Amino acid sequence: MEEETGKKNSRTVTIAIILLIVFILILILFLYLIRRPALFGSFAQSSGSSSKSTTTTSNVITPQEISFDNSYLFASPLRAATSVERVRVTVYVLDGQGMGVSGQKAVLGGGSTVFHIYPVNDVTDESGRAVFDISADSSGLYIIEASVNGKKLNQKVSVNFD
Repeated sequence: MEEETGKKNSRTVTIAIILLIVFILILILFLYLIRRPALFGSFAQSSGSSSKSTTTTSNVITPQEISFDNSYLFASPLRAATSVERVRVTVYVLDGQGMGVSGQKAVLGGGSTVFHIYPVNDVTDESGRAVFDISADSSGLYIIEASVNGKKLNQKVSVNFD
């Protein structure tokens, strides 16, 4: 009889510990989801010095300000055959909160190096993405730059044509 009572107590304690662990995990998940702005919208405040809150009632979409620090570009592949293969260069034009800025014309360049640029979509889409293909007639390392509204993005990408 005592053995049976001991087993019941042990089983009760085990169930209580499991429920406590599950409760703690659910609480941690809840707190993580609440703090994550990508899932529930941005909680960021405006960067102005005024602490006043304003309410707008119109549905006018205002253009987003481009952040040249947040915007970036990348290439794939980073090595290609000269005069045979093309490299895909993707430019992301982002605002201060990391959101894409649409409707911006991106331009690729390489300083003094000459390569061929084939715009796939040189105006940014709703995610801020513009896409280009490039190729080169001579071997070498090419430094690719992107600019928007006449201003260069801070980041550059290197592509090697063999």
